[in-house]
Amino acid sequence: MSTDREQIEHAVLGVVHHIDHKRWRELRACFADQVTTDYTSLFGGSPATQPANALIALWRETLSAVTTQHLLGPVALTLTGDRAEASCHVRAMHHAPAARSGSDWEVLGHYHFELARSGDTFNITHLTLSTFHQLGNRNLLQEAR
Repeated sequence: MSTDREQIEHAVLGVVHHIDHKRWRELRACFADQVTTDYTSLFGGSPATQPANALIALWRETLSAVTTQHLLGPVALTLTGDRAEASCHVRAMHHAPAARSGSDWEVLGHYHFELARSGDTFNITHLTLSTFHQLGNRNLLQEAR
């Protein structure tokens, strides 16, 4: 049986591993039924709260023609009863050969996760990206569709 810390790390690392391998069912298992995502440092707008199924469907559609590799680490954890917070650096490479303004886009930043215990495991309830820097084609996601 895994420890709480191992379960939290598994959920955090699972997000990027499952996205990179396009394992959408496994990715869904990392999240609570409702999830808040905050990508305002990257895309502007406002944080969004939505069903996890809707988030996964959006990522699946957006990344269908994009190859990604996310590098995380190290993961710092704080555990308080049935709640946890985790944070780590992220370097995310996106590649789409059909994007007309350039085939590569890289995002450097920091992820912050909030998790809650659900039964025997922890699921992500909030995900925030703090963007430090971007390289390459910032329109790659739109151009890859």
